[in-house]
Amino acid sequence: MKGIIVALAIAIVAAAPDNLNPDYSSSKTYEYDYEGQLLAGLPEKGLARAGLKLGCKVQISGVAQKTYLLKIVDPQIKEYNGIWPKDPFRPAEKLSQALASQLQKPIKFEYSNGRVGNIYSPAEVSETVINIQRGILNMLQINIKKTQNVYELQEDGVQGVCQTSYVIQEDQKANHIIVTKSKDLNNCEDRKKKDIGMVYTEQCDRCQQNGKNLRGAATYTYVMKPTDNGALITQVNAQEMHQFTPFNEMHGAAQMEAWQKLVLKNIKNNPVKVPETQFQNRGSLHYQFASELLQTPVQLFRTKNPETEIVEILHHLVQNNQEQVHADAPAKFLQLTQLLRSASHQNIEAIWKQFQNRNDYRRWILDAVPAIGTPSALKFIKEKIQNRDITETEAAQALLTAMHLMKADQDTMQIAADIATSSHVQKSHVLHKIALLAYGSMVHKYCAKFQSCPEKTLQPLHDLAADAASRAHHEDMVLALKALGNAGQPSSIKRIQKFLPGFSSGASQLPVKIQGDALMALRNIAKKEPRKVQEIALQIFMEKKLHPEVRMLACVVLFETRPPMALVATVAEALLKETSLQVASFTYSHMKSLTRSTAPDTRPVAAACNVAVKLLSSKLDRLSYQYSKAIHLDAFRTELMAGVAANVFVINDAANILPTAVVSKIRGYMAGSAADLLEVGVRAEGLQEVLRKQHTSVSSARSKIERILKTLSGWKAIPSNKLLASAYIKLFGQEVSFSEIDRNVIENAVQTITGPLERQDAVRRVLRRLQDGTAAQWSKPLLAAEVRRIVPTCVGFPMEMSLYSAAVSNVAVNVRTQLSPAPTDSFRISQLLNSHIQMQADLSPSVSIHTVAVMGINTHLIQAGVELRAKARMAIPMKFNARIDMKEQNFKLEALPCQQEENLLSLRVQAFAVSRNLQDLSERKTPLLPDSAQVNIMKQRFTSQEQTPFQHEQGISRLSSDQIQSAEVPYSEDQAQQQEASAEPHNYCAKATEFGIQFCFQGKSQNAAFIRNSPLYKIIGEHTAKVSLKPAHIEESLEKLQIEIQAGAKAASKIVKLISLKAMPKEEETEEGPQGKTVLLKLQRLLKTEGGGMRKSIHRNRNSSSSSSSSSSSSSSSSSSSSSSQQDRKQNKQLNMNTKRKGRPTSSSSSSSSSSSSSSSSSSSSQEGQKKREKQSKGQVQNLYRDQDQDQNRNKNRDQDRNKNNNSSSSSSSSSSSSGSSSSSSSSSSDSSQKKLRQQYKMYDFRFKSASVHQNGLRSSSSSSSSSSSSSSSSDSRLASASQKPKFLGDAMPPMLALVLRAVRSDGKQQGYQVAFYYDDKTNKPKVQVMAANLREQSKWQVCADAVQPSAQETKVKIQWGEECQDYRVGMKVSTGHLATHPAVQLKMQWGKIPKIAKQATKIVAEYAPGAAFLLGFSERWQRNPSKQIAFILAATSTRTIDVVIKAPKLTLFNRALRTPFALPVGQNAISETGKSRWSIANIPIMLEETMSGQCTVENNKIVTFNGKKFSTELPDACQVVLSQDCSSDLQWIVLAQKTASSKNKAINVNVANKDIELYCHGQATQVKVNGNEISNLPYDSDSISITSTENGLTLEANKYGLNNVYFDCDQCKIQVGSSMKGKTCGVCGHGDGETRKEYQMPGGCVAKSSDSFAQSWVIPGDSCSDDCKLKREFVKLNKEVNLQGREVKCYSIDPILQCMPGCSPVKTYPVTIGFHCLPTDSAVDVLEGNFSQKKEDIEEIVNAHLACSCSGHCS
Repeated sequence: MKGIIVALAIAIVAAAPDNLNPDYSSSKTYEYDYEGQLLAGLPEKGLARAGLKLGCKVQISGVAQKTYLLKIVDPQIKEYNGIWPKDPFRPAEKLSQALASQLQKPIKFEYSNGRVGNIYSPAEVSETVINIQRGILNMLQINIKKTQNVYELQEDGVQGVCQTSYVIQEDQKANHIIVTKSKDLNNCEDRKKKDIGMVYTEQCDRCQQNGKNLRGAATYTYVMKPTDNGALITQVNAQEMHQFTPFNEMHGAAQMEAWQKLVLKNIKNNPVKVPETQFQNRGSLHYQFASELLQTPVQLFRTKNPETEIVEILHHLVQNNQEQVHADAPAKFLQLTQLLRSASHQNIEAIWKQFQNRNDYRRWILDAVPAIGTPSALKFIKEKIQNRDITETEAAQALLTAMHLMKADQDTMQIAADIATSSHVQKSHVLHKIALLAYGSMVHKYCAKFQSCPEKTLQPLHDLAADAASRAHHEDMVLALKALGNAGQPSSIKRIQKFLPGFSSGASQLPVKIQGDALMALRNIAKKEPRKVQEIALQIFMEKKLHPEVRMLACVVLFETRPPMALVATVAEALLKETSLQVASFTYSHMKSLTRSTAPDTRPVAAACNVAVKLLSSKLDRLSYQYSKAIHLDAFRTELMAGVAANVFVINDAANILPTAVVSKIRGYMAGSAADLLEVGVRAEGLQEVLRKQHTSVSSARSKIERILKTLSGWKAIPSNKLLASAYIKLFGQEVSFSEIDRNVIENAVQTITGPLERQDAVRRVLRRLQDGTAAQWSKPLLAAEVRRIVPTCVGFPMEMSLYSAAVSNVAVNVRTQLSPAPTDSFRISQLLNSHIQMQADLSPSVSIHTVAVMGINTHLIQAGVELRAKARMAIPMKFNARIDMKEQNFKLEALPCQQEENLLSLRVQAFAVSRNLQDLSERKTPLLPDSAQVNIMKQRFTSQEQTPFQHEQGISRLSSDQIQSAEVPYSEDQAQQQEASAEPHNYCAKATEFGIQFCFQGKSQNAAFIRNSPLYKIIGEHTAKVSLKPAHIEESLEKLQIEIQAGAKAASKIVKLISLKAMPKEEETEEGPQGKTVLLKLQRLLKTEGGGMRKSIHRNRNSSSSSSSSSSSSSSSSSSSSSSQQDRKQNKQLNMNTKRKGRPTSSSSSSSSSSSSSSSSSSSSQEGQKKREKQSKGQVQNLYRDQDQDQNRNKNRDQDRNKNNNSSSSSSSSSSSSGSSSSSSSSSSDSSQKKLRQQYKMYDFRFKSASVHQNGLRSSSSSSSSSSSSSSSSDSRLASASQKPKFLGDAMPPMLALVLRAVRSDGKQQGYQVAFYYDDKTNKPKVQVMAANLREQSKWQVCADAVQPSAQETKVKIQWGEECQDYRVGMKVSTGHLATHPAVQLKMQWGKIPKIAKQATKIVAEYAPGAAFLLGFSERWQRNPSKQIAFILAATSTRTIDVVIKAPKLTLFNRALRTPFALPVGQNAISETGKSRWSIANIPIMLEETMSGQCTVENNKIVTFNGKKFSTELPDACQVVLSQDCSSDLQWIVLAQKTASSKNKAINVNVANKDIELYCHGQATQVKVNGNEISNLPYDSDSISITSTENGLTLEANKYGLNNVYFDCDQCKIQVGSSMKGKTCGVCGHGDGETRKEYQMPGGCVAKSSDSFAQSWVIPGDSCSDDCKLKREFVKLNKEVNLQGREVKCYSIDPILQCMPGCSPVKTYPVTIGFHCLPTDSAVDVLEGNFSQKKEDIEEIVNAHLACSCSGHCS
């Protein structure tokens, strides 16, 4: 058996051919028929497609060993644009003829073992033609392995090197070898593609794990015939498919399908003659990108003379965009951009010289040139800047646009570097900043294609950073770091580290802002080198000595690198030992917010954070929002492959209440890419200090303080140009601009406003132009988006997917202004507040946007594909006259009425199949979705074969519309409605007949959703929308429209129509309530007439039984209800909660169903029920002002009681007795049962108890009567007392503000509306009223809004509108009180009758509210609450948590322990027995002030600074030392200390206001002198300065000046300053700004080497020997030999130190460490002549400073 098997194997091997590699004989010519076809569109048949077909004969002949000749014969190109597959291809004869000359030129190619090598062709053959020939040669590329029939490999091809699978089969009967290969075009080692405009986006690999946006695959089938030398390819069939969708591919995609067919037809024995021409090497089989890179796919045109065509388009743009933007302006701008790309630099220069003096043309050229994106454009801008042909503003706009739209290559990078380093640019602060930021962005684009960015490219930025660091120029440091951040190159890390603390010795001395900018510059670098950035960020984060803001920014950078689980766990471990609550709060909140992330690229980090957060203490989650926070929110939809993420970083400082910095970033996900769309950062540390600073008077002690400070070496106040605020903005991760505001900017702005006009040339010119009348027109085009991806197809044509968006905005302005009085040279802008201004203005702002999405073929010869075009245009013409009189507080605006239709907004979206070719420029378009494609199958009827068409039509006609609708249900009712709606237009109009206008919306949508209900198919089709302003049909024509606002005393003069409030029609009035009284008085008379009928009817409507028509039953029902309410009140008072009662307390059936009883009552007497409902509706708002118990006790019962009552609803009497017994049992329960019930009830069971009710005694536990008459009497008394005061404030006072909107008719009558605002604050119940009325004489339509504050615990608002404010009404009340034992606030809203649209909106809110509440963490309970009422209750359960209860008519939502952003001065934990009185709203500012103040302590030689820094030092004898002072420019106070030589006791001298106060010790007693006079009687109080005596010492307070407290006794001194002085003090006590690293700042601002040098720098030296202090400051020479860098030098101190005066000798010294500057020994500089304070430090040495001196008589 084994032998047989071996024999068969030998036979099979012998029969198999030895060589299957394709081979061509060098002596023969092989003729093939070739056909290639490309079609783009949707995959379904019956829709439009566009494409082309290429047919020809191909001849292959050998010319040398392994070299062959390929010649195309008789090429024919056909175009396709129509409905597939119905319409035929159309020959493109002109294009075929134009290409034939190049296509028919033969080319050479290397071919060996089935592999195509290099290709050679004549030089005149274009790259586009070579690519077509590559497509043919690609069909000959085949790799056959002898030993395998199924295998995979990476194979070369037109598309690049891609994964290819082979299957080889043998057909022995036909003697053929069949080879099938397939390519995965998404799995390529070297994919040939071009991405344009996508460099700022990131590829999101995780976004495409569940579906890709772009897929490609190709299959090839070879039929080969074995020959003696190998195999001959007789036929090749190829099919390639590309599909693309911006959404998930599972829901459909557009496709580009390619077919190729190559069939052997003939073999000739003579080879093709090789032409005698020079062949050039054109590369390999890989596709070579050519002219398509500069060719936009949205238009195709021939350019014989680009300059002439550019001028024609400029004429069109200028002439047609004067008043409003032309609808086709964006398309023309795109065409202009394309023409400029094809123009040479000389052409652009010629056009500029022609129009540079014409501003209207000049602007269009300067806006179009930057969009070209070629080196010529940047070169043009560079020359104009250097020659100063353009202004600074024009240059800034051109640079900003050009360098971001520019294609970054070697040429453009050189030009951009020249611009950035140009002297002309550097002289302008704005241009310098824009040029460097934009250059950094260009480096980012250029180096994206390199593994390592060339050093030459980064050199300008590195040089700037090094130069700024060497000069310590902070502005240049910031600019260099931001530019390096834009570049985002790993090779810049070392330069950035020089500005990071811990990596450079001098970096810790830099401002925090610069350190933060250096950290933020690492963010773009992290996208390339996340590991390196992680190491840097983690090292900074772990260094606890650094500023908290720097560490928090390091945390931001760290998590943007997507750290792994181990690194996140390390951060969590560090937080367990973190001492800074700011850092801990920020990091924890950042990690906690990331745990909820659903964005694809943050999912691994979210998982890691989810584990790490569990390791941390939950206490970190309780920190309030005064600590730094990080917030992350995101949403991602897989079916859309799109999402958005938002980050907000709030960085606080312990010394400030407001945030120090806020950074907000929005990140978007779309089509498999991600990008940081927008980022805005604001830093306002200095600005908030200005806002927080209290107003203080100028101290008269300033001159004395200045004299003292002059003795200090180099003393400097806080500079006036200290940075107050800064902001930056980033687009797509690139910082485009940043600005900084200091005091100089503010002072200049104030000077501009307050200074005389003669000093403000710019303002004077503007005012003069406005007075003389000015007309201006401004147009701004913008290429908003140019995003392209180009990939080759197997046919050799490129397939492009692109998105273009262009916008043109235009504003035409014609303004004339008159000022009275006319401005003179001494006129100030602030005087406009007292001027009368009259303005005539005609404004026409408009904008047009064109957006095109393309998928198809794009070459300079032919274009074919599908396009989605969206056009939007908005125009809002405005013409008006305005009059402003600020002195009279009057504003009036007049405009003409609408005379004709104005299109405000129009939108049109269409999908087409488009084809163009260069020889026939007429564009052929076919709607992608033809009108006949959408057939609604829901409307088709089944037709029997036995039924004639006539009978069928008759049968349909006999069916009613209801039957037809019901017949459509089995298919899909929703789909039928959707398709029917998509085909029909939607027209809506909102009319304002009073002003003769109407706003109309017209929309129509037809899409392909009937084919597939997916986002892509919903877009495909045609969609139109238009919003227009039309004149409305009215009785009389209008002359003008007016809007007038009058405030102040003259507001009453503008009231056109007097408001008269009428409660009821005239027949219901009584003698006591004549027409003209207020609404509440009318209701009082009505209640007196009908007694308690209204209340009875309300209860009867709600609690009616089957016998509701009986009067006796009604009376009994009311009595029972009142009795039940009393029982409930008793029980609620004992338990402090609501008893939930489902049934209603009527005598007949207290537990019967509300709905069934209402239905029964309505059926017995519909008219009576209607009247009762009307009274009930009107009474709802009035009930809001009644007793609180009646609002709360309706329908309140336990859930178990509800079940019992429902089970016993068949017997009404039994239910009533059961309810009564239950209530009686509850009221007599013991304390133990109360505790048990309290445990059973939830938070929503408790009833809110208003504080105002208990305070005013409105609630009483014992009722005098439970009958309806007593209830009515109570209502009458309340209303009577209320009616004693005028309810309409207009009867007692004029309005404070009047607003009139009216239309003046041709007959002189007025129509429109008036609104009057009233405010009464003269009573103990402040009241606000807003009254609006229609100005028509016969109209009674009004709006009445009342707001009153009856007490400090309650505010009520009532709004009524309609006929005399009687149709609709809504009431609202805000009150404080308690929920259980917790302080609470309740907002309750009730309504009566409301409009239909409000009801619909309420239903929508009610539908989505439960789901939204669930997402927010609320729990829900379905239970019956009072109808037409909603209540919001917030209860403070602690100082940081609240409980929330929301009670809607049918639903209760609640949530517990919600964290508050700040500490509450209420709650159980906030009020203690000792400090109960402090927890009030009034005490909150005091409490915050105490926490923000700082304290310094000086005791003997030990000092504790404001920042808590402790050190010991020796102070000199008999010399004053500045302990602390106001170091701002105000110089309001100073505190000095002096130690006598004989004693260690100190004396304190305080200079504040006009007081020189001395606190000193006399023996063991403390005494005080003021201005040299001893004060024996304390306390002392003068000029807001108080001095009091304590048990051991004296206390001085000067809060007005920021010096809160100075305590002094003989042993110690304590100084406490206010929060407004934090960071504004200096002296031995420090700045008090939390910057402990800069604690030892000397008067000159430098940081001392030691605490001793620091303390001695604040010693005030003496002037002469007659002073107590015998010390002076002087620079000293180092008394020892120093060798520096191999040279002998002499060194001098760079800071003066304390030395005895001439003639005195030191008796006490103290070593201090100072720096020295060294000079050559032969230098002529002497220590007495030189000032070395500004010199650099060479060495650091210890020298002796003098503390006490002994002087002789020769002391001078």
